Amino acid sequence: MFFSKRVFFTTIGLVVVIGTSGWLVVKSAQEQISHGDLPAHFVENTAKAITYEKYDTKGWLEYTATAVDATRFYNQDAKLITVNATLYSKDKKDKPWNITANYADITNSNNNMHLYGNVVMLRNANGKNSPAIKIATDSVNYDDDKDYLDTDKKVTISQPGTPNNTVGTGMNGTPKKGDFKLLKDVRSYYAGQ
Repeated sequence: MFFSKRVFFTTIGLVVVIGTSGWLVVKSAQEQISHGDLPAHFVENTAKAITYEKYDTKGWLEYTATAVDATRFYNQDAKLITVNATLYSKDKKDKPWNITANYADITNSNNNMHLYGNVVMLRNANGKNSPAIKIATDSVNYDDDKDYLDTDKKVTISQPGTPNNTVGTGMNGTPKKGDFKLLKDVRSYYAGQ
């Protein structure tokens, strides 16, 4: 009889200790989440076939980005896979830039994009004084608030439908204005048949 009472009270005591410990662990986790103590790389959600759109304060569409797969992290950064982006100018007469890349990281409240892996930027002709242009590189950083793009990788600029090619290492510019500057090792050539 004495042995069974001891086992009974020990079991009850153990249940109370385990229950209290579990409650404290859950409360601690809730406290961490409510105070934002999760690591920045913590995955908040994922999606397939997603479209991002960014508008300015006046409601003008600044860019869209579509992706086959997307992951958004706790710090609000996002990683996109198989990306198609379109950058729009405020002047509706200007043709938009269409950009494709294998990957993109979008940070800082959707203002900054890092596109990498077979990055191709293409803008259709904008009248006879502004021909179509194609820019190919491995990686670019783009700040939408400043309309500023830069890279330190090899860049090839070509005019589709012509043999005109210009290559260089590093580039910066403002895509919506159509201004670009190759930084070093610049050379132009005509690709003959």
